[in-house]
Amino acid sequence: MTFGRGQARGSRPIMSVMRRPRPTDIASLLFWLACSVLTLMSIYDGATTGAQAYAWLAAFTLFGATLIAAMMKRPPEGRLGLARAYCFVLVVSGLMMVAFAVGPAKYPMAALLIFSGFRLPEIMPERRARLAVAAIALLLAVVLWWQAGMAAALVSGSAIGAGLVFAISFSEQGLRERAIRTDLAIANAELRASRELLAENSRVAERLRISRDLHDALGHHLVALSIQLDVASRRVPDPAAQDIREAHSLTRLLLSDVRDIIGTLRREVHTDAVTLIRPLCRNIGDLSIHFHAPEGVHLVDSAQAEALVRYVQEVITNALKHATAGNLWIELRPGTRGITVCARDDGRGAQQLEPGTGLTGMRERFAQLGGDVAVTTLAGSGFEVKAFMPTTKMPT
Repeated sequence: MTFGRGQARGSRPIMSVMRRPRPTDIASLLFWLACSVLTLMSIYDGATTGAQAYAWLAAFTLFGATLIAAMMKRPPEGRLGLARAYCFVLVVSGLMMVAFAVGPAKYPMAALLIFSGFRLPEIMPERRARLAVAAIALLLAVVLWWQAGMAAALVSGSAIGAGLVFAISFSEQGLRERAIRTDLAIANAELRASRELLAENSRVAERLRISRDLHDALGHHLVALSIQLDVASRRVPDPAAQDIREAHSLTRLLLSDVRDIIGTLRREVHTDAVTLIRPLCRNIGDLSIHFHAPEGVHLVDSAQAEALVRYVQEVITNALKHATAGNLWIELRPGTRGITVCARDDGRGAQQLEPGTGLTGMRERFAQLGGDVAVTTLAGSGFEVKAFMPTTKMPT
């Protein structure tokens, strides 16, 4: 697993394991039951009896149980053995239902094989999925030819084959669109992070510009006015000299105030870290982001602000693109020594961590500020990224 590094194209199917919405699950179960009605009625009426009926019922039960199990528990990405087993059982039990059904009831049973077409792109590369579709259609044609003749094999086999092709094409298109939406969501998160940093940098630049203008314009003229008043107080007689000296004192006091203001503007601008992070923690697609920070102001300077924003951006990108997580928890914990920020997801995790550009850059950024970053992960247990950044207590 690579943290912060894209996966190579063609190495595995896009978004290998996809969450199925509940309406699709219900529709699949209803379709399975609807296709089985004719044979169930045939068994109930006694038209199908004995070993043939028991064999069909066993295949029917196995198909339904596998369908429900596949819907209830999604195998973690990177462990596709269970998903492939589900698909294999659906194909075998579907062919058994076709073989043991009687008469016209065979053809609705054959339609159940289309389920495998929707799943194949999720568990294998595109070319292998298309070869698997061809093999399923050929096996169905052989079963129908053996039991119902060549005409039934050609007509039904070609119809189911076309349905399988449609199913696999529809599923592949859905996976591609899902990957595109994920990329767009990541780009949107990056734009939000850049916008927050740009706004912060703009505020810093504006304060610096105002301080320079005050120094170069008002400060310069006040210094000149102070000198002129000092000279004038020595040249004119009393009591006018006394008034000029008072004006000179007020000018020096005003000049001191201007210098204090300039010094304040030139000092490092500190902002609340939560105000920078919270706009980034919006739900993105299937990823729910949970952000928690205690009440109060958590002041950071511009370099620390950028490190924290980039940290949040990187963990969101990893959860979406690499971990395929459903939930991401981000917590900000201020302390006496500094700020600790912790992020964890419920994604697939990895048995072995391979630091990519994102994680390396994050560690370098925090190290420059005297902090550190620690990553823990385990296959099937998600990622946890914990970072610490020392901060200086700001005066109130």
